[in-house]
Amino acid sequence: MIKPKLLLLDLDDVLVDYSHSMRCRTLAEMTGATEKYVHDAVFTSGLEAKSDRGEIDLDTYMDLLRSEWGLSIPGSDFIAARKHATRVRPGMLDICGQLSEQIQLGVFSNNPHWLYQNIGQIVPELVPLFRQRFVCSGSIGVSKPDEFAYLQCLQRLGFAPYSTLFVDDKPGNVEGARLAGLDAFVFENEQQFISELSTRDLTAGASNAY
Repeated sequence: MIKPKLLLLDLDDVLVDYSHSMRCRTLAEMTGATEKYVHDAVFTSGLEAKSDRGEIDLDTYMDLLRSEWGLSIPGSDFIAARKHATRVRPGMLDICGQLSEQIQLGVFSNNPHWLYQNIGQIVPELVPLFRQRFVCSGSIGVSKPDEFAYLQCLQRLGFAPYSTLFVDDKPGNVEGARLAGLDAFVFENEQQFISELSTRDLTAGASNAY
């Protein structure tokens, strides 16, 4: 296979562990509501999906939670709950550090624009490697696996589909990337990730980070 110029990675469940339940539990503790009620307000209602697509900003999101669900949450607390539910995977961070000497690195995630605006608070460990090439669906107004999403992301980053390798834990998103002309594979674990990269002339050693 041809060695790519850009390695474009998903965020949640690839570079970080992210827990919906922990995020909802944290918000429940902040508001006095039940975890289920918060989940219904944030996820079942479709507000999170609208935020991911860039249809509503953080202030509008908080206004809707207040007016439609009776949840009064400062934006800063909402961001803090996302941070609390997100843990960077040390092994992946180490592997990406090795790869950064061989290839350009980027992130493309189905997440709101406000996450991009606050990556220094939510995932500060990723900033040195990914800050310059970090794209959220909410920032471009279209989400994976829509083929146009990948093209919009790459236009913003300045790379072509044929020179980009995309990695995601969701098969549907990988298929969308392939349809858009990118090389892509499904992430399973660190060892499989390293093995797939080796077939594309990219080398990284197994991490001992915990």
